[in-house]
This record gives sequence, structure tokens and C-alpha cells, in this order.
Amino acid sequence: MTEIKTLDLLNLIEGALGHFRAQGLGHRPEKADVQKAAFWFVQAELLRLPAFGIQMLLRDLERLDALGSASPSSVSNGAPAALSIDAAGIPGHVALALTVRLAGQAVKSQGAAILGIRQVGALGVLGCAARALAAEGAVAIISANSSAFVAPLGGSAAAIGTNPLAVAAPRVNAAPLVLDYSTSPMTLAALRQARQNGGTLPASGAVDAGGQRTSDPAQAAALLPEGRISSLTGLAIEIMTGVGVGGRTPAGTPAPERSALVIAYSPAAMGNQDVGPLCEQLAKDWGGAGGHVPGRFDGLPLEREQLPSTMRIQSGTLAALRARL
Repeated sequence: MTEIKTLDLLNLIEGALGHFRAQGLGHRPEKADVQKAAFWFVQAELLRLPAFGIQMLLRDLERLDALGSASPSSVSNGAPAALSIDAAGIPGHVALALTVRLAGQAVKSQGAAILGIRQVGALGVLGCAARALAAEGAVAIISANSSAFVAPLGGSAAAIGTNPLAVAAPRVNAAPLVLDYSTSPMTLAALRQARQNGGTLPASGAVDAGGQRTSDPAQAAALLPEGRISSLTGLAIEIMTGVGVGGRTPAGTPAPERSALVIAYSPAAMGNQDVGPLCEQLAKDWGGAGGHVPGRFDGLPLEREQLPSTMRIQSGTLAALRARL
């Protein structure tokens, strides 16, 4: 591990991302979008999710290298609150930061926004993006699909992706309440780590290429869902994103890009002036009834100025990032 000043780390990430900023069409990514994307990568590291931090950035840059002269990002306009963003040619985090910025603007001007992102790369921890919108007073819902690697309940082959979902809302006297989870029992990043480090699969297990149950990560061809609700939730996200936004490919077909959906709305526009107290009371009621109140995002800085002065990053990962400049 190598200790690095957080400001230097942010500058490295922004330098690696900034090359793609000028490639956009229509609503081009701005410097603020690159800075927000870099902030989210650092937040992933603070959450101790390195596979969603700098390692994910490096993988996404490799994806863009392979695309070569792909079409740059563009935005097709209907009403200002209904946009479709083609994110080919820019890093996934930058595309998501651009989308969050446009969503925030639409919420302030019109009360709500629905934005689809197509041909987007790795999006990282969706909860960071949803939290950013909630910090501005909105309720945010963000979902994404990916290549098929999860079987239906009772199935024997992959049909949908790991399909994460994040929901965030503001609350009084506390950071926004954030739910962020994969609808599959394991993320692809976690599976990749299990294969590299000899880890184990979740209790629900997986099936191999022949449709037989396996507990070996190296043989896993499709993860098995934990139950009916998680299976149907993954299917619902596939409908909203892969089908609704576009980009779904038949099972077994490589899909290096994915699609995502960002929904944000102002509770005040719905006539609700008490979203903060209501959300806080909900958290208390949930915890009081014996439920687990998600809190892993609570301690994360909401502003760059609140970040720790230094961070520790895997030496090889940091060297690879520096080599991108």
C-alpha cells in the first residue's frame, strides 16, 4: 500500500478522466462532472470497495482504449426533464456525473427528471450518485443493467445482469438515507475477486456452463438468486433499463456497455414539505422494529473539503493510474 495525499489522488484521477471531456456532443461533460466523478472514485475507496474505485477506473479506461474512435457522448432533447444520453466514448462515471448534473437542474426548474444513459461503461457505486441528488433535496432512484450473469429463480442459465439499484432521500439532522444493493447475491466485481483470490460463492450458489450447481467461482457461468423477490427485482430493473432505456442483448451475447436510468424528483413539487422529518422518522421506525437501517454511506464526506488529507492505495493500482497520464 502507498500513502498519497488525497488532493494528489484526485488530480491523478481527473487527469485520467479529463482527456475524454472534450469528446462530448450536445450537453458535453464539464470540468465539474469530471471532478464529481473523481470524488465518487475516492468515496468508493473510503468505503473499502477498491474494485469499485481506482481498479474500476483503470478497467473502464481499458474499455475505452479498445473502443478506439467510437462515437462521443450526445444528448437527445425532448422536454428538458426527459433526456437520453449516449455515453459511448466517455468513462462511465463521467457520464453518470453529467446525468446527475442535468437531473439536478431539471428538478430545480421543473420538479422532476427522468434520464436514460445508453452505451455506458462501469458506473461504480450508484449510491454515491443518488446521495449527491438527495443532498440537494431530491428523492433519487438510480438503476443499471449489465451483461447477463444471473439465472432466474429455479433456472439453469443466465438471463439478466447483477442489476444494482440505489435509492436516496434527504433527512433532517443526518446525511441522506441511502439504499444501494445489487439485486443478485454477488456483484461481478466480487466474483472477479473471488476467482483471483480463491474466495467463495454466496450461499445461493451458481451453475456452471452445463447448468449444474457449483460452489467454485472459477466454474460459475451464472449466479443463482437468493429468492423470489430478488429475482423479480432484478427482472424489473432489466425491464426499466435494458428494455426501457435500450441496450439489452440476448443472453450469451457479450455486452461490454450497459444502460442506466436516473429518476429524481422534488418532494416539495409533490406538495410535501416534510421529507426530511418523514425520512428520519422512517429510519427510526425501521430500526425500532428490529430492522437494519443502512448506514455505510453516513460517514462519507459530502464535499471534497471534508475528505481525509491522505489515503492508502494499493501500490500497483496507483502506479497503473500514474501511467495513464
